[in-house]
This record gives sequence, structure tokens and C-alpha cells, in this order.
Amino acid sequence: MAKRPFRWFAPALLILCLSTGVTAAEIVPTPAQREALDKIETYLNDIRSMHARFVQFDEAGGVVAGDFYLRRPGQLRFEYTPPSPILIVATGRTLVFFDAELDQVTYLPLSATPLAFLVADQFSFTHKDIEVTGIQRDPGVISVAIVDPDNPGEGEVTLVFSDAPLTLRQWRVVDAQGKKTTVALSEIRTNLALDNALFRFVDPNPFRNTDPDRN
Repeated sequence: MAKRPFRWFAPALLILCLSTGVTAAEIVPTPAQREALDKIETYLNDIRSMHARFVQFDEAGGVVAGDFYLRRPGQLRFEYTPPSPILIVATGRTLVFFDAELDQVTYLPLSATPLAFLVADQFSFTHKDIEVTGIQRDPGVISVAIVDPDNPGEGEVTLVFSDAPLTLRQWRVVDAQGKKTTVALSEIRTNLALDNALFRFVDPNPFRNTDPDRN
């Protein structure tokens, strides 16, 4: 464990937002791969909400952890365990990155984040904003690599599922420099009632008005 939280160690979706230069070629799934993709689509579309613990690793050995919340459409929350000062919230249209130690808030359009597809109302691997670049089946594991075909430089995300039963276990990110970050999920609960407050961000500085949703 690092001695101090990684200020720049945001979840993989934010890392991808700040990355450029990664490219990958689209593949044509075989019938067996198409069957696996259809199974994953059904699984993801059946999830309307989720709460899980997450642990995030980088190649340098850094590790942070916290709670991950998701509610579709458009809402998610990465709540880092103290002493990390980071909070990330998707409020429906906007992704908010808050660093409490620096008292800094960054707002990004949710649609511009590579993991926005996870909180889309309906998920499909054939959506115009998703391009499948790799499918791998190992004993008990299915991995699917995807990019945004219009913005391949944002990076590549690999979703990793355990099989029987099918469960999202982690995602891996490769950024512009080829560096990898992994977010692993555990204690997963789905389709539960979540407090609306989890998906709101109240700026502790009432005089700062940089939230695009407030304009």
C-alpha cells in the first residue's frame, strides 16, 4: 500500500479521459463469440443498480480501494476509502471529480467518458459508440476488449467476467503510454435500492459555480 493516496489515481474511466494515442482493430466475432457477447449484453441489461467494493491497482504497485455504486441510467459513484481525498460521482449527465485535499472540482460530460456505456439505459456491443477489439475465453473467464470507434485514442477497456454464473469481476485499462490499470470488484450486489444522495455532488465551496448542470 502506498504511503499516501494517489491524487492522480482516479478510476480507469478518468484515466482514459486524459489519454490519447491508443488504437486497436475491430474484430468480427465468431458464432461462439457472438453467443458470449449476447449473454453478456443480457446480463448487463438486467442490472439496473449495483454496489460493490473495489480495489484498484497500477503497474507501479499502487493500490487504493473503496465502494462502487451504479444506477442506470447515467449514475455512478466511486467513494474512496480514507485517507484518499478522492470522490467521483456521475450525476446523470456530468462526471464530477473532487479532490478534497486540494479543494479542486473537475466536471466532465458523462458521454465523453469511456465507461459511460456501463450506465447507459440499454447496452449493446453493436452500438455505434462501441467497437469490440478482442474476445478471449479462458476456463471460467470471459474477457472483452472495447474502444470508442470515434475516439480510439481515448484508450482501450477490457471487461472481465467470471462464468457460471456470469458476473462482472473487473475492468482493465491501457492508456496512451501503454500503462495498465485494473479495477477489481468484490462483494457485488445488484438490483438493490440506492439512496438518491449517492449520485449528487454538493460542492463544499458555495461560491464556486463551475457545475455545467447549474448553468
